[in-house]
Amino acid sequence: MSLDSPLFLFAFLPAVLAGFFASPVGLRPLLLLAASLIFTAMGDITALPVLAASILGNHALALAIGNARAAGRTVRQKRLAALGVTANILYLAKAKYLAFAVSALPFLESSGMDPAQVHGLPPLGISFFTFQAVSYLVDVSRGQVAADKNLVHTALYLSFFPKMIAGPIARYATMLPGMRLPRPALSDVAAGSGRFCLGLAKKTLLAGTLGPVADAAFSARPLGGALDMGTAWLGLLAYTGQIYFDFSGYTDMAVGLGRMFGIALPENFDHPYVSRSVREFWRRWHISLSTWFRDYLYIPLGGGRVGPLAVQRNLLVVFLVCGLWHGANWTFVVWGLYHGVFLVLERTRFGRAMDAAPAAVGHAYALTAVMLGWVFFRSADLPQAVNYLGALFSFRFEGFDYTWMTVASRQALAALAAAVVFSLPLGGVARTLSDLAGRLGPLGRGAAWAVAVLAPAALLALSAMQLAAGTYSPFIYARF
Repeated sequence: MSLDSPLFLFAFLPAVLAGFFASPVGLRPLLLLAASLIFTAMGDITALPVLAASILGNHALALAIGNARAAGRTVRQKRLAALGVTANILYLAKAKYLAFAVSALPFLESSGMDPAQVHGLPPLGISFFTFQAVSYLVDVSRGQVAADKNLVHTALYLSFFPKMIAGPIARYATMLPGMRLPRPALSDVAAGSGRFCLGLAKKTLLAGTLGPVADAAFSARPLGGALDMGTAWLGLLAYTGQIYFDFSGYTDMAVGLGRMFGIALPENFDHPYVSRSVREFWRRWHISLSTWFRDYLYIPLGGGRVGPLAVQRNLLVVFLVCGLWHGANWTFVVWGLYHGVFLVLERTRFGRAMDAAPAAVGHAYALTAVMLGWVFFRSADLPQAVNYLGALFSFRFEGFDYTWMTVASRQALAALAAAVVFSLPLGGVARTLSDLAGRLGPLGRGAAWAVAVLAPAALLALSAMQLAAGTYSPFIYARF
């Protein structure tokens, strides 16, 4: 079950909302926990014991770390924190990377380990709830948050169903007030519902329409030969839009659901495609992950407080791990290092020159760099990525007429145009229209209210129609 599945939209969510608002405030965290465990079980029953072990183990470790800190036993506190972090990361590595390690390291395979025997799908959401567990233990050790004695709070923090599949990666301090007293105002429910419908529309109407175009290009072998340049660029443009609206759509849905239940979740995107550098892109893209790596890996390695060579090393290490976090494949390793190299370059004269360049040059540079990186992210393996990159600059157009007739439908081109528009910051336009409505008096305010109510309903209806047409596709980040 996913946040955009008919079962979730028309059965699970209405039932949970009804139970939530019918329950006393004190019982609401327990109800949300039960709903989250049911949601996890319906998505991947094998994830339940792993999630339960993570909840119980990290809850006990957090209490032990907190007690050691309160008693002034610094050495024990640090050892317990190190133990907890190591245990979490080792299990994540075993679940996601053992088969990759066996195939990549010959001495493991020669010792008798078979990649086919150790390969398997990792438990649902393990990358996300493991990173949350690590941040909780470290924050308790640092004294940034107190260890919570309430097991329900710890369990809900790790398993809250809106963020279970694809984040965002929340901090304990952010979610705690809502877990203690989940009492959303009517305005929160309304705003959360609108945000949820917006995210659903981004996923189904934009990402869902662009996905087949990208799939056709990345799997294309037109005319029995090489991929042509036109198809390659069309597919890459489509995937650039697909991954953004798929992932940011999920975040909108998760944040909206959290607000409906009175629990704050962090924002994850800030119009990343308007960036003027790769560095700025990572301040705007998957913010909860990039800030996690900043706080729990980059800064502990020394951050920017060390010498230039050490800073470059730290950046490459962080982005190597970032690439691996996304998946056990050499394509993700190269994608992570690719971004790391750009961040290293942007700390040199090249970066200073780009900062001084006209804004249009910076935008073109950053968008091109990010788009070319998506080739590695989307490709099944490195040979496919290399071939696709070659096609992008092949100046071979034989076969594009076939692609244009079979793939580039009016609906797909309209979705691509809409993706360009809605990837831009439109908040200023919305505020201008709101101010204009206010100056028009009661009629304007009534029209604004009608739009606020009817627009989410229309988006929900259109999204439901798209889902009913059988065009469902899973969230891209659900596999991470």
